[in-house]
Amino acid sequence: MFPRIVFVWVLCVPVLLFAQEKKIKGTVLDDMGHPLPGINVTVKGKHQGAVTDSAGSFGILAAKGDVLRFSSVNYEGDEQTIGDGSTYLMALHSKVRTISDVVVVGYGVQRKKDLTGALTSISTKDFKDQPITSVSQILQGRSAGVQVTSNAGAPGGNVSVRIRGNNSIKGDNNPLYVIDGFVGADYSTLNPADIESMEVLKDASATAIYGSRGANGVVLITTKRGKPGQLQVDFSPRFSSSRVIKKLDLLNAADFAETANANAAATGTSPIFTPDQIAQFRKTGGTNWQDEIFRTAPTQEYQLGISGGTDKTSFYISGNYLDQQGVIINSYLKRYAFRSNLQSQLTDKLSLHLNVSAARLQSCNTTGNLGRFSPVTQAIAWSPTLPVYDAKGNYTLNDPISSITYNPVAIAKDQSMRNDNTAANLMLGLRYEFIPGLSLDVSGGVNYTNAQGRNYTGPAVSQNLPSASRSSLEGIALQSTNNLTYTHLFGTDHRLTLMGVFEVQSFTSNGFNASGNNLTYPSMEAYNLALAATYGVGTTYSNYSLYSYLGRVNYSFKDKYLLTASLRRDGSSKFQGNNQYSVFPSAGVAWRLSEEPFIKALHKFDNLKIRAGYGVTGNQAINPYQTLTTYSNVTTAFTTGTVTPGILLGNPGNPNLKWETTRQADIGVDADFLQNRLSVSADYYVKNTNNLLLSVAVPAYAGGGSVLSNVGKVQNKGIELTVSGTPVMTKDFKWTSSFNFAVLNNTVKQLVQGQDTLFTGSNVGSGLSTQSEFVLIPGQRMGSYWGLTYLGTWKPKDAADAAKFGAQPGDARYQDLDGNNIINGADYHVIGNGLPKYSWGWNNSFTYKGLTLNIFLQSLSGFDKLDYTYAAGITANSDVRQATIADIRNRYIPGVNETSDIPAFSKTNKNYTLSTRFLENGSFIRFKNIGLSYELPKSLLHRPGITVSLSGTNLITITKYKGFDPETNSVTSGAGADVNQGIDYGSYPNAKTVTLGFNFKF
Repeated sequence: MFPRIVFVWVLCVPVLLFAQEKKIKGTVLDDMGHPLPGINVTVKGKHQGAVTDSAGSFGILAAKGDVLRFSSVNYEGDEQTIGDGSTYLMALHSKVRTISDVVVVGYGVQRKKDLTGALTSISTKDFKDQPITSVSQILQGRSAGVQVTSNAGAPGGNVSVRIRGNNSIKGDNNPLYVIDGFVGADYSTLNPADIESMEVLKDASATAIYGSRGANGVVLITTKRGKPGQLQVDFSPRFSSSRVIKKLDLLNAADFAETANANAAATGTSPIFTPDQIAQFRKTGGTNWQDEIFRTAPTQEYQLGISGGTDKTSFYISGNYLDQQGVIINSYLKRYAFRSNLQSQLTDKLSLHLNVSAARLQSCNTTGNLGRFSPVTQAIAWSPTLPVYDAKGNYTLNDPISSITYNPVAIAKDQSMRNDNTAANLMLGLRYEFIPGLSLDVSGGVNYTNAQGRNYTGPAVSQNLPSASRSSLEGIALQSTNNLTYTHLFGTDHRLTLMGVFEVQSFTSNGFNASGNNLTYPSMEAYNLALAATYGVGTTYSNYSLYSYLGRVNYSFKDKYLLTASLRRDGSSKFQGNNQYSVFPSAGVAWRLSEEPFIKALHKFDNLKIRAGYGVTGNQAINPYQTLTTYSNVTTAFTTGTVTPGILLGNPGNPNLKWETTRQADIGVDADFLQNRLSVSADYYVKNTNNLLLSVAVPAYAGGGSVLSNVGKVQNKGIELTVSGTPVMTKDFKWTSSFNFAVLNNTVKQLVQGQDTLFTGSNVGSGLSTQSEFVLIPGQRMGSYWGLTYLGTWKPKDAADAAKFGAQPGDARYQDLDGNNIINGADYHVIGNGLPKYSWGWNNSFTYKGLTLNIFLQSLSGFDKLDYTYAAGITANSDVRQATIADIRNRYIPGVNETSDIPAFSKTNKNYTLSTRFLENGSFIRFKNIGLSYELPKSLLHRPGITVSLSGTNLITITKYKGFDPETNSVTSGAGADVNQGIDYGSYPNAKTVTLGFNFKF
């Protein structure tokens, strides 16, 4: 059975009492009760015409006996004669196998066939029955050109979403999120079960409508609404069990002891362990530190949704509770979420919508703890010969053999980073229709956030000097949006939509922080900082606003020649003078060739459209007050025993700062075949971002320091391909599949004038490298590694050449670029890149009667990872004095194993961790979901529906990467995170999870 739409329209009172023509008003709904905009309504034989608006409403003048014709390209036309009745019901069959002919665009909706820009639409069917706990999981692998990376596998951990590459070096590269019309919403507090659909706007002809914040792409999220009809209750409990994806192969206690003794012998020191101790370790096995910090973590989630309504008013109410434990001990996330959405047609002309949501997130140890102080790093570094606790039951505090840092179990348990984040959002809107086709939407919103932080570091991880801190940050965002829209069909060929918007947003935040060191009563943690030996207090405040004027025109001629043009003017209080305001234009055109006779004659295409667009978008990229010269608080001791507070001039401000500006061109093609069972979409784009913010050094005679300036340029260009369809469809069996693939080429075009390199250190590899790991060079990609080329080990035949470098056979060998027989800074060069070049996702659903199998794969490739975790465990460097990785057993041993490229223990060997030796291919293919669900027959249970599902997330990862997880990253957020990506030094790994779920419909 083809999908169908039902048109319900109501006859209204005559416009004039004695006129022959009457004003006919109505609403167009689909068979699911959703309003359908963009349906043509004409009076047969006359010039009157109307188009249903975003609410599915229309108004037209017609007389008794006139014939109304309802038509759309995707639906079979039908007619209805006007009579004396007040209500008419009409059903039209769809020509295509699509669920919806409409998608959400900026400040409105639009028919899919009228789109001129690059857009990906994701509906609930794309992730149905999959154990989704965050919005980012929905985006991952489902849209070409959208790279979603789980930088931290902790519950609610940091996720980076990049649409068509990385534009900014210093600024934020995350897309703009718009939830139910609120611009700049925080998606992390949104309950995924409340989402009805998501649209990803990728090219500038679509994103320029958001002006100064659209450069990184836009994600539009629409939450669920009630449907007219019977009250429906959905209850969905889920229960999961998670484990770390993999563990590293480490030496057991006995092998570690023997290896440590071999290292001592080779370097001329005394043996560390006796034969009796080694024999005892062989019996007991020692401590497996990975088993001590990792665990099997349970998760439970409960979702309740209630919806219903009448033909005038509908509602949706939901509640959600999530308790997700992390795979590292003492880490968790708890979420409490509530939502209420209400829509009501108050009068024939006036309608209302009210969306209210609230959420509270409580987390512990899901951020921070990276690098050398991560429990993951120390689980690799600590000697397996030591116990977790001493004879008195206290933590073993020191490792005299291997690590110079703290007990990994104590790091996880004796310190905590707790965050309690509360968010509430309210959006109230009214819509008034003046005349058919002309309407005004007025909406106002407020978003409130409150973040409470409580950190504690206990005596076991602070050299018996416990400390704590407390922070509080409150934010209020206000939004007022006024949208005037006019839609009209001129005759039967010309469709025009005009829109004008005035929008104001204001953002205010204020907070405080306090810290105390050497706590008098550690058990009180952060609840009595005044009793600390020393303490400090700070406050924060910021406020900025944005004023926007924008207009858009959509024009269609015969539904085959399409034009979209928009213009936005933004004013931001972040900037000064003439730079406060800027204009962001865009235009897109499309040609639906499938409506041309010469294409129809081929009988090959159900739809064929080529489109092109160009636009300018911006990125505010700076925090408030960065155009101003700042002062820093300092304390100075002028006399012994006294401390005097004061202020110090900070970096100079730059009043000439302005938006980073991105100009993007896109050309694409959309095609449908085989009665719309196969769809193909392809795009090619070029993005050039100018006025990048970089720090420029200030001469010492001018005060020194650096000043933030608009000086850099970056280019992103790429190809995107999406293929989706229904390869098999019979009476009982159906296979739907969607595949997307993208290629991204990122290039730094320009830096500070006269400077051809800019080093950006990660501050992660303390003790492993004194050289910045990353560099920016014109002509290279962002995220380029700066290091040495590793050539393996010196072999016996190379002894004479090795001696020139002060080395011997078995020592590490590096490429000497300048040929001076010295390995130093002159031999460093670009050795790889941490930015993925290729990405793809493949989602498949196989349905047989009530049984559905889902297989979803996702992949990133064409990038490198600097594996500091592995490096620390095999090089016996200053932080980890003994090797712990099992691969060390295959090292170069003179006279025994002289072919190995793992260096021997030697006095002369030099391990440079910042080299290709520890730069690994980070490419991976991951089975994001393998799920099986079964909907029990309704006749069996006499219930509307019960579905049982069993899913596996991240069960299989195909990769050559030696570390825990090729996806995670130790540089997860902050300024410059995109140029420092790819380092793995104790990052929180992702988990593989098995989930049992139920869905009950009443």
